[in-house]
Amino acid sequence: MSHTYTLSQSNPWNNRFDEWKLPLYFSKPALHHIKHFVDGMLSTGFTGTLTDIHRESLQERDRRTLSHFLTHGNWDTSYLKRIVQRVAFQQIKACAQRDHSPIFVILDDTVCEKTKPSSQAMHTIQGASFQHSHLKGRHVYGHAVVQTLLRSGEQVFPFATERYDPQGKSKIDLACDLIQAVPMSACRTYVLMDSWYPSASVLQTSAERGFHVISGLKTNRIFYPQGIRQSLKSFASYISKTDTDLVTIGFSDYRVYRYEGKLNVVENTALLLCWKDGEGFDPKQMKAFLSTDVSLSNEEILSYYSKRWAIETYFRTAKIRLAMDRYQVRSTQAIDRYLTLLLFAALCCSYGSHGSLIDGLHRYQIQKKHDMIEYIYNQTQGGATLDQIKTQLKVA
Repeated sequence: MSHTYTLSQSNPWNNRFDEWKLPLYFSKPALHHIKHFVDGMLSTGFTGTLTDIHRESLQERDRRTLSHFLTHGNWDTSYLKRIVQRVAFQQIKACAQRDHSPIFVILDDTVCEKTKPSSQAMHTIQGASFQHSHLKGRHVYGHAVVQTLLRSGEQVFPFATERYDPQGKSKIDLACDLIQAVPMSACRTYVLMDSWYPSASVLQTSAERGFHVISGLKTNRIFYPQGIRQSLKSFASYISKTDTDLVTIGFSDYRVYRYEGKLNVVENTALLLCWKDGEGFDPKQMKAFLSTDVSLSNEEILSYYSKRWAIETYFRTAKIRLAMDRYQVRSTQAIDRYLTLLLFAALCCSYGSHGSLIDGLHRYQIQKKHDMIEYIYNQTQGGATLDQIKTQLKVA
């Protein structure tokens, strides 16, 4: 019996890959593997194993070909990264121009935690080390990944990801590289980051690209009000309610003290010292923020900074739904390729849902169920037996 009907889930990927010119950079076998990785990663119940990808994408070849593709396959991840960056920027730039809104480059890192191997282990995972976890507030064993997203309005697209190598570039250097990768445009562009990243080199790199920076600041950061050297925390002890303005962000009210002056390589920057309204002015409860765009109001600075939260939800979704931290490959090349394929899968998902990863995942998984039901129906109408359908779907 010939199978007249095939599962239609591969057709959207073929069309998308042609649209993004992937056949110019990858061979047919490589495209075949990329398609299966994307489909498997976006499937319901994906746990990060190659077995899941082999099963969920209905890969016809042996499962070991997927491992070989990651570890020894002849393909270049830099091409796939460039495609992600080009497509993401095109989408965000179009949104910014249409809505007359800024472009936000959101930068942060996360830890893909792994079990520390026994000293007797012969084949340990490569490139892992102890990294500080912001979520757990302590050092954990694993790989640190530095990531950038692009955002305009409510659209958010993954842009770039780099694994931090303790023997290679620092996280600050990786951050500078990721900022430099963002194309310049006529749109106002802001780099958003937490208090770990606003170093002199990051501020200078952003300025050279024509980007402003809005970031958190550590309260022990040194500045020079009236030429006097002191920390933000020390300065905050002299602030009273009459020195502050009331700012409402969302459903919360804050008391904000604003200072403008020189900081590092920036000649004039705005520093905001903030407390929740009604909770006093204890320096230990203060949150500090920086904006290199002094034309923004206090409310605009805090409102723009709040958009950084998109990368926190992205990491959570990527770890829970895309198994970002549950890969089971050992070599650094395989790990880097896995992370690049995951980045590409996230782009495909976001692209199909106007910049929403979680919505795109839901829509794709629902559509895949519909395709499966339609396939089974068409096969039965064509005379296929139950055993033949089970074999075709690899559940026999």
